[in-house]
Amino acid sequence: MSVVIRLILVAGCTMLVGQAYAKECWALTNLKGQMAASTDKYVFVPDAFSNPMVLCFNDDNTGTVTGDDTQFVRFGTSTLFGWVTNKGIELVETYQIDRVNGKVLFVKSRIGTATVLPGGPDVVSAFVGTATRIKE
Repeated sequence: MSVVIRLILVAGCTMLVGQAYAKECWALTNLKGQMAASTDKYVFVPDAFSNPMVLCFNDDNTGTVTGDDTQFVRFGTSTLFGWVTNKGIELVETYQIDRVNGKVLFVKSRIGTATVLPGGPDVVSAFVGTATRIKE
């Protein structure tokens, strides 16, 4: 295979895997939404976060959210996705930054809770809050 074809293949694979991003952080405040628990037959009720958080997109296509020990992967320019399993509990979380409107969208679901905490609820929730870019 010629050097030119190899370079084209490497470049194409690199584009498919994803591009490198610089670290970027956002302050997340005023998250309000709805939560439904299995113990309440998944009836949605109002819910909110009382503490602000900081979401960071890292240089290596991962991300972090303060107060959340889930490991996140970055998708695109504005999405963090995390999945955790532990002793039968499965947790999925997604954070998305709406850059045009300065909002954060947060969705969380957890099943298998009773395998660790007898009687513990499985949950699903969705929140919208304010996202403000933190200048470095």
